[in-house]
Amino acid sequence: MDGWIDLYGTMANVRLDTKEEEEIEYHTDWKCPSTGSITWIWRHNNWKQLVQRVEDESDVSDIIKQLRANHVIVNIAVDSIPSGGSNSATLYEMSFQTNGYCVFATGSDLSNAFSWMFEILGWPFQFIASNFVVFGSGRIEIPAFKTPVPPPGETVTCLFAITVQNHTLDNSFVSMNYTIESTDGSDIHEFPSTQTYPLYGTAQSTNLVLYGYLSYKWTIDYHYNTVAPQIIECRMYSGIYHDFVPLPDFK
Repeated sequence: MDGWIDLYGTMANVRLDTKEEEEIEYHTDWKCPSTGSITWIWRHNNWKQLVQRVEDESDVSDIIKQLRANHVIVNIAVDSIPSGGSNSATLYEMSFQTNGYCVFATGSDLSNAFSWMFEILGWPFQFIASNFVVFGSGRIEIPAFKTPVPPPGETVTCLFAITVQNHTLDNSFVSMNYTIESTDGSDIHEFPSTQTYPLYGTAQSTNLVLYGYLSYKWTIDYHYNTVAPQIIECRMYSGIYHDFVPLPDFK
């Protein structure tokens, strides 16, 4: 399992499922503005506790509060085949509560999903972070939005990620189809399609080009064969600065 923290273009990654604490790998050579340094959370004593016990600890609320207070976005790729820890829900909660996202996959799907997480370095400014608790079949409509404003007449390349379950993918998930289209109907992007990457475990991510002068809506049709609640996460990023978006309620 890999966890990494992204703060507007500054990134570090570390494995969280090893008995021996690993050295954290820092990546600071990406050329984009930064609002600060991530080193505070890495150097804080509680991070050492997190690395050592997060998978087996059910209450990491203090750590989550510190991450949120310092605008740290946590994205985590979880191997669906456990390698030691038993409480992956804690990892999911940590990413969920910081406007990151958590993907459950294994094998090549895990590698591909993590690669798309890494792509966020190219579009480090998050401008959509929405979460929906759903069950059965239905439709979600994210309110109309615009991309961060580009120079006049230019388009914006954005990256998005969507997750379909808050645990390892199981047969309760049947399908998901969604569109990102302008409200005037002139620009439509449909997923899945033969031009996009498939679902890797519980997540799908890719980039797309949007027009800065248009408003867009994101419509999601989902189908689960259970009434048990599922969580759908929607994230979108661009390379143009945007303030941090609101965080989920957390007590």
